[in-house]
Amino acid sequence: MQKNLRLTILVLSLLSVLLFVLIIGPEINGTIEAANGNGKSLKSEVKQGAENNENGGGGTQGEGTAAGGSAELPPDLVDSSKAPTGSAINNNEGIKDVTDEILDPDVTFELKYDQYPLTYVYLAVLNDGAKIRTSPGASEAVLRTAGQNEKLNYIETITNEGLWYHVTWQDKDQKKFGFVSADAVTKRVFQFNKMYQAIQKAEKAFDAGPLTYINNYHNLKGNAPQYKGKDQDIAGNRRSQSAPGYPNPADLSEFSYLGDGTLVRILSTGSEYTRVAQVKDEKVFFVPNKYVVNPAAVYEIGKVIAIDRENQNEAVFEKINGEWKVISFTLATTGKVGTYHQPTPLGFYSAIEKRERFYYYEDGTTRIQGYAPYAVRFAGGAYVHGVPVNYKFAKDGSRIDPGKIEFSKTLGTVPLSHKCVRNYTSHAKFLYDWFTPGNTIVIVIE
Repeated sequence: MQKNLRLTILVLSLLSVLLFVLIIGPEINGTIEAANGNGKSLKSEVKQGAENNENGGGGTQGEGTAAGGSAELPPDLVDSSKAPTGSAINNNEGIKDVTDEILDPDVTFELKYDQYPLTYVYLAVLNDGAKIRTSPGASEAVLRTAGQNEKLNYIETITNEGLWYHVTWQDKDQKKFGFVSADAVTKRVFQFNKMYQAIQKAEKAFDAGPLTYINNYHNLKGNAPQYKGKDQDIAGNRRSQSAPGYPNPADLSEFSYLGDGTLVRILSTGSEYTRVAQVKDEKVFFVPNKYVVNPAAVYEIGKVIAIDRENQNEAVFEKINGEWKVISFTLATTGKVGTYHQPTPLGFYSAIEKRERFYYYEDGTTRIQGYAPYAVRFAGGAYVHGVPVNYKFAKDGSRIDPGKIEFSKTLGTVPLSHKCVRNYTSHAKFLYDWFTPGNTIVIVIE
């Protein structure tokens, strides 16, 4: 009897539990769904938040997280005060056109130096400042003002009551986004293809005959004659640190100044003149023998520093396993016109020597003012080097070295140097260690 009673109690208990679940269960499930956002799961809510941010919907880090939970957006989607990270044309009927002006270059990359990365198209702020806005429009909210000499990475070009650039920049550890008027910045590009074409031209000249360079550094081989009583030829080339190149040695009144370091191909050598062809334009000249390095100084072209005078940048190429590759690209500052300044000369040059420190004078004096670190010379008085360092002077006149400087805000802005090409000091050190005499050339384009 007791055994049947215990079995009856157990069955009744199980039936009670089942009845409780059937009655209360739906209410609990509804409460859970409400907490997750009207039936959406936590997973779908986080996914939607990420999609909103990526499409310019204004999602911020931490949005799309259910009550009591936490989830971060992917690290490449960073909030910039709700500035969009995707294409600017999304959900904006006022935008008429969006164009991506970045073209993939024909060259390949194998970077050995990658500090201070830039997009292939970028923007330089050359005026007092440029307002970066949340959207492309003059009435949109301002995120921040980019300072003079700042460089901004480029995403795309937007047509919306004028031209706007979608830009990105680094703020500490975060990548941020915004829009800047095209009128407030200067567009710059890396002309990789044009540089590569110039390298191919140099290789073609090398294959055609021995390459060497003009040598008259500091006029140590003798001053070139004046051109019709002047110190510049008809093309504006300077007499100092140059050699006369005669189209016809029977007429010594007509010639061109070929600057120190100029890359030439030896065609023939006589008792008085060496007949050469400039790599730059294949023009043929007769140059007095003393100004031509012979035997030929260039035994191979395997390394190239290509400098863009117009865009104030440079790229470094190296032939690796038979293929030219870009191993670095960076900002640069070239020479300007002035009383004590000269533009960095265009053309093809031999990288001749390197110095850990290149000393320079205070303008108009013979007093050493400072030095440029890690310098590679490619023409008379023209070096690729790091940021210049001005000495401090003690009361007794002795020099005090304040130490090397890595960075200058003016790099990549406008021509400022005396003739040289300034780099970040770390990049100049990279070139200094990489340079090989007889195997390295310098090409200056614009």
